[in-house]
Amino acid sequence: MQEYKNAIGYTPTDRWTTELYGEFERDGQSSVKFTHLEWENRYQLTEQGKYWLDAGIYFAYESLCGKESRQSGRKAFYYKNPRNNSRTCEFIITKKWAAESFPAQRLVFHGAAVTVLSQYIQPGFEYWIDFGEIRQQLPYQEQKHQVGPALYGRLTPHVKYDVGYLFGTSHAAPDGELKWILEYELRF
Repeated sequence: MQEYKNAIGYTPTDRWTTELYGEFERDGQSSVKFTHLEWENRYQLTEQGKYWLDAGIYFAYESLCGKESRQSGRKAFYYKNPRNNSRTCEFIITKKWAAESFPAQRLVFHGAAVTVLSQYIQPGFEYWIDFGEIRQQLPYQEQKHQVGPALYGRLTPHVKYDVGYLFGTSHAAPDGELKWILEYELRF
């Protein structure tokens, strides 16, 4: 399966960013279908680089097109940028509503370590854990654990990239997954 995301964002203040995403999917040889509409907001709680830890919050609302379900997400994220290295730690809680069921909450963890060689080349390492529904407390092999190398940076002043390959380390995770994100920034 291939997923495509298109987004438009705006930064009303130096601490708040809001974005609107449209997601499309293609499964095998089928045509591309519009599947998700998401509104995402990030707010930086501390001034970047002022304290030993940069902290922020995130809220998103997602509507799954063609299905009677919605999803919201909350995230607390923390950054540490010692000299030419950065560390990211995110705890994400999502809540999904469907017409036929009670709301289910999931917990996801994302961690990354990046070395900044230049603005164009930043090698790193990522770790993702999808713990599943909070109320179920799944054992390790039923959780999705993925780990792997990544490369971040800029191709031009307006184009950013994020490429990585994540290996599954638990039975529930895919054996391997290629992550490829290309972002074009328009500045007015």
